[in-house]
Amino acid sequence: MKTEIIGLQAQRAAHKQAPSGQPGRTRKGADPVQLYAKLVERYAMLFDRPEARLRFLNNTLAKQRERQVQLQQSLRHLRFLENTRVYDWIVEARCYSAILEELKALSPTLPPSKQRFIAQLQVPFSARFLFFAHQSRHAFYALGVVAAGLLLFSLYSFASWSARHVNTYLAQRYRTANRAPIIVSTTGQGNDAFSATSAKYLPGYQPEKVWLVERTSEFERYSNGCRILTKHEMENHPRGYYLIPRGSDQEGTELRRDIVGIVYHTSESDIVPFTPANNDSIQRRSLGLLDWIRKNKSYNYLIDRYGEIYRVVRDDHAAYHAGNSIWADDQYAYVGLNESFLGICFESTVSAGSLHETLTEAQIVAGRTLTNVLRSKYGIDDANCTTHGLVSVNPDRMLIAFHHDWVRNFPFEAMGLSDKYKVQPPNMSDYGFTYDEDVLQKLENKLWPGAIAADEEFNKRVEKMRSNTDVVRRKLRDRYLSQLNKVRHLHAEPTSGDRTNLTAQSSVANGAAESGNN
Repeated sequence: MKTEIIGLQAQRAAHKQAPSGQPGRTRKGADPVQLYAKLVERYAMLFDRPEARLRFLNNTLAKQRERQVQLQQSLRHLRFLENTRVYDWIVEARCYSAILEELKALSPTLPPSKQRFIAQLQVPFSARFLFFAHQSRHAFYALGVVAAGLLLFSLYSFASWSARHVNTYLAQRYRTANRAPIIVSTTGQGNDAFSATSAKYLPGYQPEKVWLVERTSEFERYSNGCRILTKHEMENHPRGYYLIPRGSDQEGTELRRDIVGIVYHTSESDIVPFTPANNDSIQRRSLGLLDWIRKNKSYNYLIDRYGEIYRVVRDDHAAYHAGNSIWADDQYAYVGLNESFLGICFESTVSAGSLHETLTEAQIVAGRTLTNVLRSKYGIDDANCTTHGLVSVNPDRMLIAFHHDWVRNFPFEAMGLSDKYKVQPPNMSDYGFTYDEDVLQKLENKLWPGAIAADEEFNKRVEKMRSNTDVVRRKLRDRYLSQLNKVRHLHAEPTSGDRTNLTAQSSVANGAAESGNN
């Protein structure tokens, strides 16, 4: 057998000699299949049985011819390679690869001694590598697919990351280009002398010192000096809403009817200068405003310019004062605040300017005493005493301050409350509402500190989520609308205590109130 191997190696060396004498060159025009045919015949002699030998010979030569045709087709545009050593190396490697494939397929029919001999054959490295690659092609295919998938995923991640940063950059540039800079008001409660000086001399909130002293058919009087006129009180529909755990995607399942907060409004009605000469005109306008509020069931309370407090819609019934609105405390989020918050309206207008021009001293004192009465009576937390401008939203455009009464200058300190202009508004931080050029123009490019902080915090959270801001906002808007619709559906059917058509009534009155608020 050793003699046969020497002969095979000599045959291989002979085939590498071209007529020109250069090693490794085949004769020009010669068929490489024919040149390696005798080499295949030598390996065929390893098989003792004629039929196995013939099978090996035919299969190997057939594979070599097929691969030779494939090689020529692959190099049809690179014919010059046929006269190079590279071409000879490829042909030789493919020939040995075909031999090894057939030897492996037929070796089980050989005696053990010849099988060991085949394993020790000195075959060129290139042929063994090509044989190994062919045998492992499926594994290579799988690795290629995995590598391609990882590459595509990396490209997609990079593209998404780039898009987010580009969108953020463009959004910031859009917000800041060609417009006046945003002014962050650090004195959201205004510089009014009352809020800056007098408020600190007023007693703090002491619910145990507030109680009902007297009740008649026309008014209620309380221990802190609050006097509420009740002869204009009317019904609407009983309160009803669902508690929504803060941050939850659910609409809420626990039905509640208790009062949890207060929203402060301005009437945005016709205001004349507050002078003795205008007494008759002031009183006439106040009574006209009261009639309009009663007709539309717009608020639970009205405080006129002389500090008179009118209860309009009874406390346990909802008034149409907040419309599309959102607020939250530490535990729960509230949507559609008509059902869960009382509405207090000051006869005033945001266009008046400073707090001194917006509210009279009598209104500020009356507002404080009424706030303390309601907080004591219903256990209202300070965190849920806020203003219409901070809760109002436009869900179609995902914008804040749809109504902007008391978006600045509300005297929280004078009302015995913490400054809500420093709090991140939940409609921005939890639900993704934002502002645009129209909102900024309406607000004279002045934003309160909480709005700036909430906008920055929301954008950071979206970036950490590796998501798109618009996609997240659309999802949060759907969550808000779903929660709001569940509350509205609660009042779509009449209850035993209110057999009127609440849906139609709510739509008409809410529309009138919304238009009157701004």
